[in-house]
Amino acid sequence: MNNYYFISSPFHLFVSSNLAIKNEGDTNIAVIIPRVAANKNSYAEAIRESKAIFDEVISFENRQTSGKFSERKYRFKEIKAQFEKIPADRIYTGNDRRVEFQFAMGMTAKRNADVRGIYLDEGTVTYLGHKSMYSWQHKYIDPFFKKVFYGNWWKNPVTIGSSPWIQEVYAAFPELVHPLLKNKKVHGIDHEVFTSSKFLELCDDLVNSYGVDLGGLSENKVVVVLTHESFYPDGYAYICRLIDKVKSRFDEEDIAIKAHPRSEIQQQLQKDYPGVNLLSNKIGMEILLPQLNKDCMVVGDISSVLFTTRWLRPELKIVGIKLDDPRRQHVHDNLLKLYQALEIPMMDFERFTEQFWAK
Repeated sequence: MNNYYFISSPFHLFVSSNLAIKNEGDTNIAVIIPRVAANKNSYAEAIRESKAIFDEVISFENRQTSGKFSERKYRFKEIKAQFEKIPADRIYTGNDRRVEFQFAMGMTAKRNADVRGIYLDEGTVTYLGHKSMYSWQHKYIDPFFKKVFYGNWWKNPVTIGSSPWIQEVYAAFPELVHPLLKNKKVHGIDHEVFTSSKFLELCDDLVNSYGVDLGGLSENKVVVVLTHESFYPDGYAYICRLIDKVKSRFDEEDIAIKAHPRSEIQQQLQKDYPGVNLLSNKIGMEILLPQLNKDCMVVGDISSVLFTTRWLRPELKIVGIKLDDPRRQHVHDNLLKLYQALEIPMMDFERFTEQFWAK
């Protein structure tokens, strides 16, 4: 079997690595498709360093391009050449809206009607559905123009994973997937693989490839994971109040803070909280999770990070802090049932300290 894994995020990489380890004996090829071509990513470097999981790596990272159209044309050309050299039997993706995946499926299906398109858990969207799935633009207008531009190989997924190109789904919590995915063949993901030596070696290589100092992360007692400051009703002031609440329980040297990748407050946090372990915001939280000790707590907003933590490190204590912000109420409402099913506590900010630390 020749398996291709289209990877656009650390989460995709983790799930792809899990399945590639399970598919040992097949030819497993990673295709790195960054969301922004100019971004500095290190997935390919780490995969090549690890060597034990994937047989080959095709990467579109770190290219200097003259525009979106020329970059897409280049990717199609490279994918076509690769798939002609090594035809695909199974194509895995964390996002079947990506045109590179659909192009590969359309091209392969002409030669191999039995090619399997397989969706890899993307996080909370797998369970809640796409945020715009009921909008006229998302359901009709965008698909129309894509069909005109790309041709018959474009097949619109109302929510990620639901396109006709997908026959199978691999999900962390298969019983909870969105109804539109239940008509696919849904599999669970073997959590034990995440503790294997091959996977842990990849995690170490990923950390090294970023060239960042994790400080005493393995000794920290609590990690505060922050959303972008624009998400909060009063920005940086809210972040300070949250950190101060955690400081009421822990010394600064026991606390790690992980800001959002696009955050602009790193220097301010370093100035205001010089004793904490301020982690690089350029490295994904998924990559850091294996580094946490088993007694560490993860405190964050109602975000996909909590979902990822519950899945990859189910033994850790987790708490989600609800924002008192009417603009975000729909976010909390959509996540509440899912997080209740995953036994992730959600607490009001003002009662966070007294409720959480008492447990």
